[in-house]
Amino acid sequence: MKNVIKQNAFDYLIYILILTLFFSKALPNILLVLLSLLYLKDLNLKDYKKTFSAGTILFVLLLYLFFKSLIYGSIVYDLKVYKGMLLLFWFSLILRKITDIERFKFFILLGINACIVSSLFLIGMFFYKNHTLPFANTAEVNNLLLLERPYIGFVAVLGFLLSVEKAVVSIKQKWIYILNAIVLLLFIILISARISIITIFCIAVVYFLFYYKVQWYKKILFTASIIVLFGIIVMTNKNISERFFIKNNIEESLKVASDYEPRIVIWNCANKMTAKKDFLLLSGFSGYETITNNFLDCYATTIENQSKKEYFLSEKFNSHNQFIDFYLIGGLLGLVLFVSFFIKLFYEAKSNFFAIAIAISFLLFFFVENIFYRQFGCYLFAIFILNLVPQKKVSNA
Repeated sequence: MKNVIKQNAFDYLIYILILTLFFSKALPNILLVLLSLLYLKDLNLKDYKKTFSAGTILFVLLLYLFFKSLIYGSIVYDLKVYKGMLLLFWFSLILRKITDIERFKFFILLGINACIVSSLFLIGMFFYKNHTLPFANTAEVNNLLLLERPYIGFVAVLGFLLSVEKAVVSIKQKWIYILNAIVLLLFIILISARISIITIFCIAVVYFLFYYKVQWYKKILFTASIIVLFGIIVMTNKNISERFFIKNNIEESLKVASDYEPRIVIWNCANKMTAKKDFLLLSGFSGYETITNNFLDCYATTIENQSKKEYFLSEKFNSHNQFIDFYLIGGLLGLVLFVSFFIKLFYEAKSNFFAIAIAISFLLFFFVENIFYRQFGCYLFAIFILNLVPQKKVSNA
């Protein structure tokens, strides 16, 4: 009885952490300290089997980067990034003690819905006052959302996948989860979250090509229909078309994209810095401080527009691409290890469509954001990639 009470307390602390994760930076960390104490108190190393998994490859990558920083003497600065990766591994170990995976998923979905509903309330208040929605390319967007647009869109994608999975395996609440999935999908379209829209359509294509059991010509028909639908949404929705820089011709679209898409400047700078003498093809730069300074130097010398230059220098934009980031800091060794992690992850998850869908979501998001730079991103990675993706059981909750 005592063990049951202790386990229930542990589980509910995790549920509270999940619910607060979308609203606070400090509270999840406080709860993590409490969970860590409970976890260490009952720690039994015999409960953990030594297995070679995708997480193992990622841990090897972290060890490689950590010892490389020690050798170059850049560990103090680099720990700003590595501490997030350490957190995600530690949190994933704690999450393994959860006894009810379906209830855990329910609380994740509850937290995501609370975040989306709060944002919809702010959007509604703005529309009531201004009779317009600023979801094209304005600075007002992030003031209307609880998280920055790419992250709240990404969270909505994860919630959409959990809702669809629940609708498939649930019996009593099927239509509630279907409705929830529709609301989350409409929210993604409403806020014109580019990478999230692309992710949903890519997942749909993967489903029809590899998991939908019909004749091959029907697979092609469904896939083509998805692509056409994507084109219609992009071309007919004004906010989304502006987010994708759709103009009268390709030249005009490219010009607008170069003016308003920071990643074009950032990735160009990342490419230029790899030509520097202190960049080693096999192991990358000596540390993150060098990379940061290289980005700032590039922004200062390549951006002609003064206000744009000041914006980039004040924001100190990182690479906004986790693959580029590991290439810059770890060279080919770092990049190969990170790519190997995803290859192993997809191999482990191939029999479960929803696990594959989550893996695809993170893969695509890594192309536009450095998730490991943010505590919130590390928590999400630990929850979904290191814990939910490996789950083999499907419950009829």
